[in-house]
Amino acid sequence: MAVPAKRSAAASSSSSAPRSRRSRHLAFYSGLPQYVDSGDCTWVCEFYGAYFWYVERVAMFSTPGHPRYSHCCRDRGVVLPYPPAFDPRFVALYQNVSFMKDIRAYNSMFSMTSFGANVDETVNEDRGPYVFKISGQISHRIGSLSPDPVKGPRFLQLYLFDTEHEVQNRLRAIDGPRKRDLDGHIVQFLVGFLGVNIEYVRTFKTAKIMADECNLDFYAVRLFNNVPDRTYGLPSLGSLGCIVTGDDATCTTYDIVVFSHSGRPQRISKLYPSYMPLQYPLLFPYGEEGWSPRLKLGYRIGVTAKKLTVNMYYAYYIHARRHIWSPILNASRLFQQYLVDVYTCIEESRLDYISKHQSNLWSDYVSGLNDALSKGDRETRNVGKRVFLPASFTGGPRFMYSHYQDALSICRVYGNPQYFITFTCNVKWPEITRYMETHGQRDAHSRADIIARIFHIKVHEFIDFPKADKPFGAVDACTSSFHL
Repeated sequence: MAVPAKRSAAASSSSSAPRSRRSRHLAFYSGLPQYVDSGDCTWVCEFYGAYFWYVERVAMFSTPGHPRYSHCCRDRGVVLPYPPAFDPRFVALYQNVSFMKDIRAYNSMFSMTSFGANVDETVNEDRGPYVFKISGQISHRIGSLSPDPVKGPRFLQLYLFDTEHEVQNRLRAIDGPRKRDLDGHIVQFLVGFLGVNIEYVRTFKTAKIMADECNLDFYAVRLFNNVPDRTYGLPSLGSLGCIVTGDDATCTTYDIVVFSHSGRPQRISKLYPSYMPLQYPLLFPYGEEGWSPRLKLGYRIGVTAKKLTVNMYYAYYIHARRHIWSPILNASRLFQQYLVDVYTCIEESRLDYISKHQSNLWSDYVSGLNDALSKGDRETRNVGKRVFLPASFTGGPRFMYSHYQDALSICRVYGNPQYFITFTCNVKWPEITRYMETHGQRDAHSRADIIARIFHIKVHEFIDFPKADKPFGAVDACTSSFHL
């Protein structure tokens, strides 16, 4: 690609400007930026202390010396508790190389629910960074309180039965080639730490003790869905659930009822606030509740509070904050699994909203009647209910087609494009390297959130370059549909 090399090098000498602006163009090759440094992730949100790069600011509300950010808290709209202060012994585990390599196995060992998904492990057979990949839908299921006499205790049951040999039972429950690498001393510590601090465990243990004292053959533990005193804090003693017997055990008022003896495991709804804590005890070692539909945005007084969406909730918690240590962001491979789980929750919530609001999205086309009649089906044999995905749904067919039409419209007026540019990512970019060093982390591949943010920044810098610096002359037309 021959481009006039009239801008061979550029670097601002102003020392007062932010680093991302001082070193915007460090080197050029044939007129295009070979390397653009976006600075360090040292800028802090003035409301809740989240770290950002300078270029992630909201430009229209920012000044050079006072950048404003809204991606983490929606301009103070998201009001959620900070993570609690963690036991130093628990924090030290995240500096243990052996523990971090098998953190997914340790989490599965103490998880109270099963992780239902088709996990593709073949992507990790060759040399390369670890990748957590699934196909299909994710589900969390919880079984009964009593173990199967043939299979033995699993998941939640490991907390309740044969506690004298709990360490051996947990190690025995893990299958796979990495089983021999698990450390019994780490398991012993987690047995005591999680058993004392997770209120869910204490609730189930108390129920079993009461059932044994009263000689109950059939009972259940009812986990409350709406507990007012834990909306913005850790669950208090005795507030999560209660033991029920007889007809009360079949009551459907509450989201989760765990039976002493039952058949197939029941699926937990993503709307339940304990959806994530029950699955990830190493990320929520104190049983902190997750997202629920009752959470609201904390806007100004006098304005009707809007709902806190799933996307806003998880975006808040995956931001690193000043003087706050988070096990979620330091969980390496388990963090990858958590992100995939979170993404499916967000996508499922979007699809649920679209499915429930079809009447606002041209219901005559949704029903399939228009398509059937246009194909000559006059007897309505092939008419069925369809879910209409609007163009606003990222990745959907109408989303892709609308941007395809925009591109064709530009080509029709201005002619065909001359260049096709592929933009790839490198985890050794200095912004990523400096971030990992600053936060004391080693595996950059496990921080998919940081990689995505830097890639997003650099792509937009690259898109802005031909429009601002005009190496090819003035830009006549452009369209941008970049989405992560």
